[in-house]
Amino acid sequence: MDEIKLLLGVDCYNELLNGGFSTLQHIILADHKILQGLTGASSDTVQKCMYIASEKLLQNKFCTAKQIEPCHRISIGCTNLDGLLNGGIPVNGINELYGCSGVGKTQLSLQLALQIQLPVHLGGKGQEVVYICTEDVFPSKRLIQLACAFRSKYNVDICFEDRIYIEHIPNFVRLQKCLNLLPQFLLGKKVGLIIIDSIAGLFRSDTENPNYVARSQEFTVLGKVLIELQEKCKFGILTINQVVDNLSSGLTEPSLGLSWANNVTSRFGLSRNNTDPIRRFDVIFSPDLAPSFSNLLITPEGILDA
Repeated sequence: MDEIKLLLGVDCYNELLNGGFSTLQHIILADHKILQGLTGASSDTVQKCMYIASEKLLQNKFCTAKQIEPCHRISIGCTNLDGLLNGGIPVNGINELYGCSGVGKTQLSLQLALQIQLPVHLGGKGQEVVYICTEDVFPSKRLIQLACAFRSKYNVDICFEDRIYIEHIPNFVRLQKCLNLLPQFLLGKKVGLIIIDSIAGLFRSDTENPNYVARSQEFTVLGKVLIELQEKCKFGILTINQVVDNLSSGLTEPSLGLSWANNVTSRFGLSRNNTDPIRRFDVIFSPDLAPSFSNLLITPEGILDA
Protein backbone atom coordinates (compact mmCIF):
# COMPACT_ATOMS: atom_id res chain seq x y z
CA MET A 1 0.00 0.00 0.00
CA ASP A 2 3.03 2.30 0.30
CA GLU A 3 3.10 3.08 -3.42
CA ILE A 4 -0.59 3.99 -3.38
CA LYS A 5 -0.01 6.23 -0.35
CA LEU A 6 2.84 7.97 -2.16
CA LEU A 7 0.71 8.45 -5.28
CA LEU A 8 -2.37 9.83 -3.48
CA GLY A 9 -0.71 11.80 -0.71
CA VAL A 10 -1.22 11.32 3.02
CA ASP A 11 -4.61 13.09 3.32
CA CYS A 12 -6.24 11.32 0.37
CA TYR A 13 -4.75 8.00 1.49
CA ASN A 14 -6.26 8.40 4.98
CA GLU A 15 -9.65 9.11 3.40
CA LEU A 16 -9.27 5.86 1.50
CA LEU A 17 -8.58 3.92 4.70
CA ASN A 18 -11.45 5.62 6.56
CA GLY A 19 -13.75 4.58 3.75
CA GLY A 20 -12.93 0.91 4.41
CA PHE A 21 -10.46 0.35 1.56
CA SER A 22 -7.55 -0.86 3.65
CA THR A 23 -6.25 -3.72 1.47
CA LEU A 24 -5.13 -4.16 -2.12
CA GLN A 25 -8.03 -6.52 -2.76
CA HIS A 26 -10.53 -3.93 -1.52
CA ILE A 27 -9.12 -1.41 -3.99
CA ILE A 28 -9.25 -3.81 -6.95
CA LEU A 29 -12.87 -4.78 -6.27
CA ALA A 30 -14.03 -1.20 -5.59
CA ASP A 31 -16.11 0.92 -7.93
CA HIS A 32 -13.89 3.42 -9.74
CA LYS A 33 -16.23 6.37 -9.04
CA ILE A 34 -16.46 5.55 -5.32
CA LEU A 35 -12.66 5.66 -4.99
CA GLN A 36 -12.56 8.92 -6.89
CA GLY A 37 -15.23 10.44 -4.64
CA LEU A 38 -13.45 9.35 -1.45
CA THR A 39 -9.99 10.56 -2.42
CA GLY A 40 -10.82 13.50 -4.62
CA ALA A 41 -8.14 12.26 -7.02
CA SER A 42 -8.38 12.39 -10.79
CA SER A 43 -9.77 9.50 -12.78
CA ASP A 44 -6.30 8.69 -14.15
CA THR A 45 -4.78 8.65 -10.65
CA VAL A 46 -7.47 6.29 -9.33
CA GLN A 47 -6.96 4.05 -12.37
CA LYS A 48 -3.24 3.96 -11.65
CA CYS A 49 -3.91 3.06 -8.00
CA MET A 50 -6.05 0.12 -9.10
CA TYR A 51 -3.35 -0.96 -11.55
CA ILE A 52 -0.66 -0.84 -8.82
CA ALA A 53 -2.89 -2.88 -6.48
CA SER A 54 -3.50 -5.55 -9.13
CA GLU A 55 0.21 -5.80 -9.96
CA LYS A 56 1.13 -6.21 -6.31
CA LEU A 57 -1.44 -8.95 -5.77
CA LEU A 58 -0.54 -10.88 -8.90
CA GLN A 59 3.23 -10.61 -8.85
CA ASN A 60 3.54 -13.84 -6.86
CA LYS A 61 0.63 -15.61 -8.51
CA PHE A 62 2.08 -16.27 -11.95
CA CYS A 63 5.37 -17.71 -13.10
CA THR A 64 6.95 -19.14 -16.21
CA ALA A 65 7.13 -22.87 -16.87
CA LYS A 66 10.84 -22.83 -16.01
CA GLN A 67 10.08 -21.32 -12.59
CA ILE A 68 7.74 -24.14 -11.58
CA GLU A 69 9.43 -26.44 -9.10
CA PRO A 70 9.67 -30.03 -10.34
CA CYS A 71 7.22 -32.47 -8.79
CA HIS A 72 8.63 -34.84 -6.16
CA ARG A 73 8.60 -38.46 -7.28
CA ILE A 74 8.81 -41.93 -5.76
CA SER A 75 11.34 -44.18 -7.47
CA ILE A 76 10.16 -47.60 -8.59
CA GLY A 77 13.69 -48.97 -8.43
CA CYS A 78 13.67 -49.93 -12.10
CA THR A 79 16.01 -47.88 -14.30
CA ASN A 80 13.86 -47.85 -17.44
CA LEU A 81 10.61 -47.03 -15.63
CA ASP A 82 12.19 -44.32 -13.50
CA GLY A 83 13.69 -42.80 -16.63
CA LEU A 84 10.32 -42.94 -18.41
CA LEU A 85 8.66 -41.21 -15.43
CA ASN A 86 11.37 -38.58 -14.85
CA GLY A 87 12.30 -40.20 -11.57
CA GLY A 88 9.28 -42.27 -10.58
CA ILE A 89 5.61 -42.04 -9.62
CA PRO A 90 4.68 -38.35 -9.09
CA VAL A 91 3.68 -37.15 -5.64
CA ASN A 92 0.93 -34.85 -6.82
CA GLY A 93 -2.67 -35.70 -7.55
CA ILE A 94 -4.11 -39.19 -7.90
CA ASN A 95 -2.06 -41.76 -9.84
CA GLU A 96 -3.75 -44.78 -11.37
CA LEU A 97 -2.22 -48.02 -12.60
CA TYR A 98 -4.62 -50.24 -14.55
CA GLY A 99 -4.33 -53.61 -16.28
CA CYS A 100 -5.89 -57.03 -16.59
CA SER A 101 -5.84 -59.60 -13.79
CA GLY A 102 -2.43 -61.16 -13.18
CA VAL A 103 -0.45 -58.66 -15.25
CA GLY A 104 1.61 -57.46 -12.27
CA LYS A 105 -0.13 -54.38 -10.86
CA THR A 106 0.18 -55.56 -7.26
CA GLN A 107 3.79 -56.61 -7.89
CA LEU A 108 4.64 -53.05 -8.92
CA SER A 109 2.73 -51.67 -5.93
CA LEU A 110 4.67 -53.86 -3.52
CA GLN A 111 7.99 -52.85 -5.04
CA LEU A 112 7.02 -49.18 -4.74
CA ALA A 113 6.08 -49.80 -1.08
CA LEU A 114 9.56 -51.22 -0.44
CA GLN A 115 11.52 -48.74 -2.53
CA ILE A 116 10.14 -45.70 -0.70
CA GLN A 117 11.43 -47.12 2.60
CA LEU A 118 15.06 -47.16 1.47
CA PRO A 119 17.29 -44.30 2.65
CA VAL A 120 17.73 -41.37 0.28
CA HIS A 121 21.25 -42.35 -0.81
CA LEU A 122 19.85 -45.68 -2.05
CA GLY A 123 17.04 -44.09 -4.07
CA GLY A 124 14.30 -44.12 -1.43
CA LYS A 125 12.80 -41.54 0.90
CA GLY A 126 12.98 -43.30 4.26
CA GLN A 127 9.17 -43.25 4.48
CA GLU A 128 6.37 -45.68 5.30
CA VAL A 129 3.26 -46.85 3.44
CA VAL A 130 -0.47 -47.31 4.03
CA TYR A 131 -1.77 -50.17 1.88
CA ILE A 132 -5.56 -50.45 1.54
CA CYS A 133 -6.86 -53.77 0.14
CA THR A 134 -10.38 -53.94 -1.26
CA GLU A 135 -10.47 -57.32 -2.99
CA ASP A 136 -7.99 -60.11 -2.30
CA VAL A 137 -6.15 -60.86 0.91
CA PHE A 138 -2.93 -58.86 1.15
CA PRO A 139 -0.08 -60.84 -0.53
CA SER A 140 2.06 -61.15 2.60
CA LYS A 141 4.12 -64.09 1.30
CA ARG A 142 5.15 -62.15 -1.79
CA LEU A 143 5.96 -59.12 0.35
CA ILE A 144 8.24 -61.20 2.57
CA GLN A 145 9.96 -62.63 -0.51
CA LEU A 146 10.54 -59.17 -1.98
CA ALA A 147 11.65 -57.73 1.37
CA CYS A 148 14.32 -60.43 1.71
CA ALA A 149 15.49 -59.69 -1.84
CA PHE A 150 15.68 -55.95 -1.08
CA ARG A 151 17.66 -56.47 2.13
CA SER A 152 20.16 -58.59 0.21
CA LYS A 153 20.32 -56.32 -2.85
CA TYR A 154 20.85 -53.08 -0.92
CA ASN A 155 22.64 -54.59 2.10
CA VAL A 156 20.31 -52.92 4.59
CA ASP A 157 18.85 -54.03 7.89
CA ILE A 158 15.33 -52.66 7.39
CA CYS A 159 12.22 -54.51 8.55
CA PHE A 160 10.20 -53.48 5.50
CA GLU A 161 7.19 -55.52 6.57
CA ASP A 162 6.69 -53.50 9.78
CA ARG A 163 6.54 -50.21 7.87
CA ILE A 164 3.57 -51.10 5.68
CA TYR A 165 0.25 -50.45 7.45
CA ILE A 166 -2.43 -52.69 5.95
CA GLU A 167 -6.21 -52.20 6.08
CA HIS A 168 -8.91 -54.29 4.40
CA ILE A 169 -11.84 -52.18 3.16
CA PRO A 170 -14.93 -53.80 1.55
CA ASN A 171 -16.86 -50.74 0.34
CA PHE A 172 -16.90 -46.98 -0.19
CA VAL A 173 -18.57 -46.19 3.16
CA ARG A 174 -15.84 -47.99 5.10
CA LEU A 175 -13.18 -46.26 3.00
CA GLN A 176 -14.65 -42.87 3.90
CA LYS A 177 -14.43 -43.71 7.60
CA CYS A 178 -10.87 -44.95 7.17
CA LEU A 179 -9.76 -41.79 5.35
CA ASN A 180 -11.42 -39.57 7.97
CA LEU A 181 -9.34 -41.27 10.68
CA LEU A 182 -6.15 -41.28 8.62
CA PRO A 183 -4.71 -37.90 9.73
CA GLN A 184 -4.88 -38.96 13.38
CA PHE A 185 -3.34 -42.34 12.55
CA LEU A 186 -0.47 -40.68 10.68
CA LEU A 187 0.61 -38.58 13.67
CA GLY A 188 4.15 -39.54 14.59
CA LYS A 189 4.57 -41.67 11.47
CA LYS A 190 6.49 -40.95 8.26
CA VAL A 191 4.00 -42.17 5.68
CA GLY A 192 4.87 -41.07 2.14
CA LEU A 193 2.54 -43.25 0.06
CA ILE A 194 -1.07 -44.46 0.10
CA ILE A 195 -1.94 -47.44 -2.12
CA ILE A 196 -5.55 -48.49 -2.82
CA ASP A 197 -5.65 -51.95 -4.39
CA SER A 198 -8.03 -51.78 -6.09
CA ILE A 199 -10.28 -48.79 -6.59
CA ALA A 200 -12.60 -50.90 -8.76
CA GLY A 201 -13.23 -53.31 -5.88
CA LEU A 202 -14.95 -50.55 -3.89
CA PHE A 203 -17.57 -49.90 -6.54
CA ARG A 204 -18.31 -53.33 -7.93
CA SER A 205 -22.09 -53.76 -8.02
CA ASP A 206 -23.99 -57.00 -7.52
CA THR A 207 -27.16 -55.56 -9.05
CA GLU A 208 -28.10 -55.53 -12.72
CA ASN A 209 -28.91 -51.82 -12.70
CA PRO A 210 -26.47 -49.94 -10.46
CA ASN A 211 -27.11 -46.30 -9.60
CA TYR A 212 -24.52 -44.63 -11.81
CA VAL A 213 -25.45 -41.12 -10.69
CA ALA A 214 -24.82 -41.97 -7.03
CA ARG A 215 -21.60 -43.76 -7.96
CA SER A 216 -20.37 -40.74 -9.91
CA GLN A 217 -21.00 -38.56 -6.86
CA GLU A 218 -19.01 -40.99 -4.73
CA PHE A 219 -16.09 -40.72 -7.18
CA THR A 220 -16.15 -36.95 -6.79
CA VAL A 221 -16.25 -37.17 -2.99
CA LEU A 222 -13.41 -39.70 -2.93
CA GLY A 223 -11.24 -37.65 -5.27
CA LYS A 224 -11.78 -34.51 -3.19
CA VAL A 225 -11.00 -36.26 0.11
CA LEU A 226 -7.82 -37.86 -1.26
CA ILE A 227 -6.49 -34.59 -2.65
CA GLU A 228 -7.26 -32.72 0.59
CA LEU A 229 -5.46 -35.41 2.59
CA GLN A 230 -2.52 -35.29 0.21
CA GLU A 231 -2.17 -31.53 0.58
CA LYS A 232 -2.36 -31.83 4.36
CA CYS A 233 -0.19 -34.89 4.91
CA LYS A 234 2.13 -34.69 1.88
CA PHE A 235 1.96 -38.27 0.60
CA GLY A 236 1.73 -39.85 -2.84
CA ILE A 237 -1.41 -41.69 -3.95
CA LEU A 238 -1.47 -44.79 -6.15
CA THR A 239 -4.78 -46.42 -7.04
CA ILE A 240 -4.96 -49.78 -8.81
CA ASN A 241 -7.75 -50.27 -11.34
CA GLN A 242 -9.13 -53.23 -13.26
CA VAL A 243 -10.12 -53.32 -16.93
CA VAL A 244 -13.33 -53.96 -18.86
CA ASP A 245 -14.00 -54.85 -22.49
CA ASN A 246 -15.74 -52.15 -24.48
CA LEU A 247 -18.15 -54.05 -26.74
CA SER A 248 -18.62 -51.04 -29.02
CA SER A 249 -14.97 -50.39 -29.76
CA GLY A 250 -13.61 -53.86 -29.09
CA LEU A 251 -10.92 -52.33 -26.85
CA THR A 252 -9.92 -53.11 -23.28
CA GLU A 253 -10.31 -50.03 -21.11
CA PRO A 254 -9.88 -49.03 -17.44
CA SER A 255 -13.02 -49.74 -15.45
CA LEU A 256 -15.27 -47.16 -13.74
CA GLY A 257 -15.56 -45.00 -16.85
CA LEU A 258 -15.13 -41.29 -17.42
CA SER A 259 -16.62 -40.29 -14.05
CA TRP A 260 -13.67 -41.79 -12.23
CA ALA A 261 -11.12 -40.87 -14.91
CA ASN A 262 -11.93 -37.17 -14.35
CA ASN A 263 -10.47 -37.52 -10.83
CA VAL A 264 -7.23 -39.12 -12.01
CA THR A 265 -4.17 -36.89 -12.47
CA SER A 266 -1.80 -39.45 -14.01
CA ARG A 267 -2.86 -42.73 -15.60
CA PHE A 268 -0.50 -45.61 -16.34
CA GLY A 269 -1.26 -48.93 -18.01
CA LEU A 270 0.36 -52.34 -17.57
CA SER A 271 -0.13 -55.05 -20.20
CA ARG A 272 1.34 -58.24 -21.67
CA ASN A 273 0.94 -60.45 -24.75
CA ASN A 274 -0.39 -63.89 -23.84
CA THR A 275 2.37 -65.89 -22.12
CA ASP A 276 5.19 -63.49 -22.98
CA PRO A 277 7.04 -62.72 -19.70
CA ILE A 278 7.76 -59.15 -20.83
CA ARG A 279 5.26 -56.56 -19.60
CA ARG A 280 4.64 -53.15 -21.16
CA PHE A 281 4.24 -50.06 -18.98
CA ASP A 282 2.46 -47.16 -20.70
CA VAL A 283 2.11 -43.51 -19.72
CA ILE A 284 -1.48 -42.85 -20.84
CA PHE A 285 -1.73 -39.27 -19.59
CA SER A 286 0.03 -37.09 -17.04
CA PRO A 287 0.50 -33.31 -16.57
CA ASP A 288 4.25 -33.36 -17.23
CA LEU A 289 4.86 -36.63 -19.09
CA ALA A 290 4.40 -37.40 -22.77
CA PRO A 291 2.60 -40.63 -23.77
CA SER A 292 5.33 -43.26 -23.98
CA PHE A 293 6.14 -46.79 -22.86
CA SER A 294 8.84 -49.08 -21.54
CA ASN A 295 9.19 -52.83 -21.09
CA LEU A 296 9.82 -54.66 -17.83
CA LEU A 297 10.21 -58.10 -16.33
CA ILE A 298 8.71 -59.40 -13.09
CA THR A 299 11.12 -61.74 -11.31
CA PRO A 300 11.24 -63.31 -7.83
CA GLU A 301 13.60 -60.43 -6.86
CA GLY A 302 11.20 -57.74 -8.13
CA ILE A 303 10.67 -55.65 -11.25
CA LEU A 304 13.64 -55.40 -13.58
CA ASP A 305 14.42 -53.80 -16.96
CA ALA A 306 13.49 -55.97 -19.91
